[in-house]
Amino acid sequence: MRIQSSHHHADRGLDAYFSPPEATASLLGIESGHLPRRILEPAAGDGAIFRPLQAAGYTVIAFDIVYYGLIGCRVGINYLEAPPIAGVEGIVTNPPYKLALLFAEKALSEVPYLALLLRTNFLESTARLKFFRKHPPTRIWISSRRLPMMHRHGWQGRRAPSNTCYAWFVWDQRCQQKSIIEWFDWKDYPVPDLARPPRPVRAQPHPNKEGAIPVEPSLLQGKDPRRGDRGFLIAGSTPASDGPQHAQCREMRWGVGLGERQK
Repeated sequence: MRIQSSHHHADRGLDAYFSPPEATASLLGIESGHLPRRILEPAAGDGAIFRPLQAAGYTVIAFDIVYYGLIGCRVGINYLEAPPIAGVEGIVTNPPYKLALLFAEKALSEVPYLALLLRTNFLESTARLKFFRKHPPTRIWISSRRLPMMHRHGWQGRRAPSNTCYAWFVWDQRCQQKSIIEWFDWKDYPVPDLARPPRPVRAQPHPNKEGAIPVEPSLLQGKDPRRGDRGFLIAGSTPASDGPQHAQCREMRWGVGLGERQK
């Protein structure tokens, strides 16, 4: 999710601006040698990140504060207040922009791999300077072509083109080299039809209010949330195939002379 600055704060609500699946299809390509097998998506929305990862064979745990029609998503969970989940090897998400720093700080204390889809101006601000000095990203993948516009959930107005530049910010504790900057073109990574979300549904802020849960238990693994415990439902339980070993980090530094290879 994200904030679009042209919208009034009163209209933004939970910042329900869902990611385009093209962003996740690109991540699967550019991070193919690095993505862990078991992933958490804590701001799943309509599944634009969840679905492509699941379609690629990764085991994905998805949850969100409200229900947006994603089968297998555990709802009513605020990631910033949720306990860590055992067995999760990485987190991939597009957090509400105003909470992105909090998401990053919490995630980096829980998992060795984190990928956040954020506006490139996340690099700015003295308020984040201390964070970046302590936690420099391992890789920053800038979308050379503007990603498809992320409209507010339920938006019925004109579909405007995107005027915002996005990047995948990746923290990978397995890689010693930091602050690598690269570029990608999302049109190089087609999105399979099964990875695209269905038509949006109206959000349900209290789907478990009376014990009902908007998921199909037969499609899931894990504990039944109707029991009142903290069991998380796991969707996409098919393990990822044994792909190539983690690719060696590129010999490219981000700093003076961006993109210049080390001698």
